[in-house]
Amino acid sequence: MQKILLYILVFLSYMPLTQAQEKLAYDEFMNIVRKYHPIAQQAALQTDMAKAELQSARGAFEPSFYFNKNEKEFGGKHYYTYLTSELKVPTWYGVDFKAGTENNQGQYTATELTLGRSSFVGVQVPLAKGLIIDKRRAVVKQAREMVAYSDEERRLMLNDLLYEATSAYYDWQNTFFLKRLADSLLKTNQERYIFIKNGVKLGDRPAIDTVETLAQLQSFEFLQAEAQQNLNNATIELGNFLWRDNQQAYQLPAFVEPDIARINRPLMPLNDYLTDAATHPKLRQAQIKSNVLGIEKQLKFQSLLPTFNVQYNMLNKNYTFFSEPNLFQNNYKWGFTVGIPLFLREARAEYRKANLKITQQAWENRILFTEQQNKVNKYFNDAVQLQRQLDIYQQTVNNYSRLYQAEITKFINGESSLFLVNSRENKLYEAQQKLISLQAKAAKSIIAIDYATGKLGM
Repeated sequence: MQKILLYILVFLSYMPLTQAQEKLAYDEFMNIVRKYHPIAQQAALQTDMAKAELQSARGAFEPSFYFNKNEKEFGGKHYYTYLTSELKVPTWYGVDFKAGTENNQGQYTATELTLGRSSFVGVQVPLAKGLIIDKRRAVVKQAREMVAYSDEERRLMLNDLLYEATSAYYDWQNTFFLKRLADSLLKTNQERYIFIKNGVKLGDRPAIDTVETLAQLQSFEFLQAEAQQNLNNATIELGNFLWRDNQQAYQLPAFVEPDIARINRPLMPLNDYLTDAATHPKLRQAQIKSNVLGIEKQLKFQSLLPTFNVQYNMLNKNYTFFSEPNLFQNNYKWGFTVGIPLFLREARAEYRKANLKITQQAWENRILFTEQQNKVNKYFNDAVQLQRQLDIYQQTVNNYSRLYQAEITKFINGESSLFLVNSRENKLYEAQQKLISLQAKAAKSIIAIDYATGKLGM
């Protein structure tokens, strides 16, 4: 009877506990975080804000309409009445078109104004400074780059958030399975203690064995309580990443358990990860910064050129446009403006500063690229080594299990002591603990590679 009970105890120590009602898989958890977490929501706003800035910058090229009226009456005398309207249409290429009407009446109308009704169609063209690019176009180009920059910022925020969530998930998974292991061994030792007490009563076992068994049982009671505390804390930490669609956070119910399937995901070749790292959000943002500085350099170069703007207005009587197609024979107004600083000190200094900023950014890009490549190499090396350690330690656990079972057999045959059984059990428990922790570390190391390449935020 004693031998049968011992075999039952050994069998129970390796039986899994009753499974929970629900499982939370890693991919499902990540989808919840990506969809509902406030930081994920804030990340989506980055691009919207940048698009709003781009729309604002494009406002510099909006057509505009003006209407103006000036009238003077003094001492019972009517001096003048001016009615003017004008439509201005700026274009992307720096050429500004305008058209308008005038109605000037009064005895004291200014001599340079045309009495009565008239209309005009005109154009202003920069032929030197502002021909290739001007401040308006530079602002729009930079705003376009910032839309791309903000999208990379969104990816970067998601990448950081999901990596933190991954760490919380696998910490929770680790503590869950450690708690399950502690529960299993505690149950085994409780049954063993009852069995030994019965054996002492029957005279089959010495009374000191109850003390040995009770000490082992109390040790596992302490470890089980510690495992429960760690699981509770890990569950609370996991709750930082669990949100509902109504923007309310919630804690995971006690009956939900993790899914271990994600741990077995294989590694890709290192070169594939290094290729992905080249598109990391930080590297793309660095390149966008270079693009913005390039636009600034173009704009600063314009300051080295002279100002040479040509204006032409075709004039017509009444409100009839294009009544006389001869541009320079009658009814026109034209002029030009030329100007340049004599020494160009400010322009040359600003252009030099723009070049230095580009050089500085180029060095920063190289440093950042090297750091990202090295980070991928480091995480890849960690993942490879952890998978090797995991394979080795799986065999170690199997060997400790065999030693434990062999010690149980010897104990049944009267060739061993309860102290040696407990010692083997403790070694097996320590090995199983380490194996569970290695499984979580191996899974996290693979996700860490995705984090280093920026793929988590895609």
